[in-house]
Formats: sequence, C-alpha cells, structure tokens
Amino acid sequence: MLGHIAQLETVERLIRRGIYKGPLILNLVAIGGGASGTHPADLLEFARRTPDGAVLTIESLMRSVIPMNTIAIALGLHVRVGIEDNIWRRKGERMTSVQQIEQVVRISREIGRDVATGPEARDIYQIGVQYNSTEETLAKLGMVPNREPGQRGVPLRAIAA
Repeated sequence: MLGHIAQLETVERLIRRGIYKGPLILNLVAIGGGASGTHPADLLEFARRTPDGAVLTIESLMRSVIPMNTIAIALGLHVRVGIEDNIWRRKGERMTSVQQIEQVVRISREIGRDVATGPEARDIYQIGVQYNSTEETLAKLGMVPNREPGQRGVPLRAIAA
C-alpha cells in the first residue's frame, strides 16, 4: 500500500538492492491528507511510473471511489471497494459492500472490461511467487537492469536477436 510516488521510488530502491525479490503487487492509496490525492492526474502519474510488470490496484474513499475506480478500470488497472472506504451511494443513501461490488462489476462490463474469477485473481496477484535474483526480479517487472560496476550511461534492456 503506497501513498505517493516517493514511496514507489523507495520500493524500487529495495528491489535494485536485492532486498525484495518477487512480483510487484501495488495498492495506490488515493485518499489525500498525506497520501496520494484524489485528482485523476495523481492516479495517471502513479500508473505511468509503475513498472510494466507490476500489478496496480487503486483504493480511494468516499465521493472519489467511483470516479477513481472508473478511471482505473478504463486504464486496465484493478480496483478495491467496500465499506471500509465508503458507505454512501449518494449523500444520505447508505451502500453495502455487496452493492459496491455490484456497481463496480456493472461499470467494468459497461466499459468492456471482464471481471476476474477467484482463480484468475490468484494468478494475477501471483500468490506465492518469488524470484531467485535481483536481475530476474528486474526483468520480470519490466525494469531496466542495474548498472554494472564502471558502466556509463543508462542500462538498456536486452534486445532480442
């Protein structure tokens, strides 16, 4: 659960130093007040900076849940809903977690996005997967490799022959 881009940069440093070797499963906490804001530009920039091989889920709260989740779904990201984040449909109209899930499923289908089954979600979130090295982790996440000692310039991904 990351609250802003600076925390994403910290995670990248942990990966590059070999402290973490596994899939990158991120949850952006877009709630404001010290975490990422609820402006769509904040979501877009975080998604843009997320490595290609990572899984990104969006979490927001109250009135920003549906707009942020709709944008996330349209971008091909994953979303989270439930009464921990929001209890209102409209002002004064309570909403259960099941109603929120039904609403997000409906929005997903209207946008043309399928909803994952339980087994598909387990595969997407790569439960139990770990990698053997920093290099493998960087490659699986779609990140450029670390520089070799003495290497100048920016490291490039291996080019397929």
